[in-house]
Amino acid sequence: MKRKGAAEVKRETGIRRSRYEEDRRQRRIVKIPVKHESDPVNNLPENLEKAGELLRESLGSEWVSDDPAVTCGYARDQSFTPAIYPHIVVLPASTEEVAEVFRIANQCKVDVMPYGTGVSTVGATIPLYGGIICDLRRMDQILELDAKNMYARIQPGVTYVMLQAEAQRHALRLTNPSTSATAGVISNHTMCNINTMASKYGFGMDNILEFVMVLPTGEVLEGGPRACGMQPAHVPGPGPDISSYFRYSMGTMGIVTEMTIRLYPEPAFMHQLYPAYDEDRLDDVIEALYRLGRDNLALELAHLQNTFYGIFIGDNNKEAERLVKAMPRNNIMAFFGGATREEAVLKAELSRKVVSEVSPKFDFIEAEIMEELAGTKVKLNRWAKYFRETVRVQRVRGSFYIGALIDRLDNFLGTERAMRTLTTDQVGTNDGVLRPDDASAYFQPYHMGRMAYLEFDLYSNQADKDDLLRILFGYLRASFGGMGRGALFAAGAACMIAGMPMADMALPVMMPSLMPYMDTVIALKMETDPNNICNRRWDYQTGKMKKLALF
Repeated sequence: MKRKGAAEVKRETGIRRSRYEEDRRQRRIVKIPVKHESDPVNNLPENLEKAGELLRESLGSEWVSDDPAVTCGYARDQSFTPAIYPHIVVLPASTEEVAEVFRIANQCKVDVMPYGTGVSTVGATIPLYGGIICDLRRMDQILELDAKNMYARIQPGVTYVMLQAEAQRHALRLTNPSTSATAGVISNHTMCNINTMASKYGFGMDNILEFVMVLPTGEVLEGGPRACGMQPAHVPGPGPDISSYFRYSMGTMGIVTEMTIRLYPEPAFMHQLYPAYDEDRLDDVIEALYRLGRDNLALELAHLQNTFYGIFIGDNNKEAERLVKAMPRNNIMAFFGGATREEAVLKAELSRKVVSEVSPKFDFIEAEIMEELAGTKVKLNRWAKYFRETVRVQRVRGSFYIGALIDRLDNFLGTERAMRTLTTDQVGTNDGVLRPDDASAYFQPYHMGRMAYLEFDLYSNQADKDDLLRILFGYLRASFGGMGRGALFAAGAACMIAGMPMADMALPVMMPSLMPYMDTVIALKMETDPNNICNRRWDYQTGKMKKLALF
């Protein structure tokens, strides 16, 4: 049916369609860069074609793809990092196949980006120059779980929810971090694994017993007791020991294909203690955390501000704002275990006395009152289960930037204040409940309070470019300000920031103690990856990044 008065426009025959209309008609993706640097040595078109052929021969054509419909799924993550497409995606099924991927990549001079389960919020798995994504999700087996000796041997595709569920069948558990249940255990343990049991048992990387790793050359390296033909043990074997070789390497030193980690007993009974401090200051809170960590009675111990509760528990912004207003500003969560209920309760009561001695301003909120504060829609036992076991994290404002620092607890008092001042100066503020500059501070005591982890999260709306850039620069000001006061970036990003423009001038001034570590990391990288193919960040010849990236 033709509308009255409508002009009929016909395309003249023989007129060529524009490239853009033709692309749209064929449902093609427009303008995917295939060349990511001006003078490439790696990832040349003819070498990519050859690598694809060799990979299909070795792994099978069904596990190798260069189809944009597949590669687009690896081009970005939850971060602000712009999308960069890999040229090829491969899914190996064994250590031997991972080694073959590296051998082919070296032969063809093609980059390789390790990819665990793909849960990244900082762009850590986006290939800066394309090349091969080595997706390890097919390697998803729990190879061994020894309940008596409390360890598990796993592959990189094993997630926290998979291993936790299996461990709990044996009355055991692992050190769960504040991340998604679908995060890979191996990837998270090698990066750091901040977890609520860190005060008693350390971070995840402290709980690695042994490993199998494919170096960028394709050689297979074993570390820990298995390297000496011994059974997994919870004490170091004969030296020299290289079991921490890949710590914080962020995929630049090779690919870990097997890891044996410690498990811990799950107590028969648990009891919770919720010390609350309503003033917006941290001196008494930090002292209480220090004393609780030193007493070492709590199985799990952490500090959360009310903004964390709102962001984590609320289903939407309106509910999050209600929770923030209802909850005290600073909250300590302490969980105590025992063979009997009486034992767990006694530990909690002793810890209550310790906190009370710090300041009379602490209140101790009963579990039923916590539920009342949180509201009827939020069940505290469910929140505690997320926090302790299933590692499910809910966030509502699109994306977030993690300022993750490690330092002594007492030093963090001044550092946290300075970071907040820098954030407000950069971002600005308003009278809202969830103010743009109100970072969610989270303290995690480490090794009985000897050290601590500070998470300083800023939330942004990726759909709003102004908010995104404002929060990004606020995050950078706060993070570098914290490091300038002596705190260490928790992810050990030396391998990722080597060669960053201006870093060679700024880092020796800001963090002179970091430079020997940086030099060692660079030397190891160049020795074990002579062709610079494994998560390539900087150029060996110039020592500089060709493409600026934070992670």
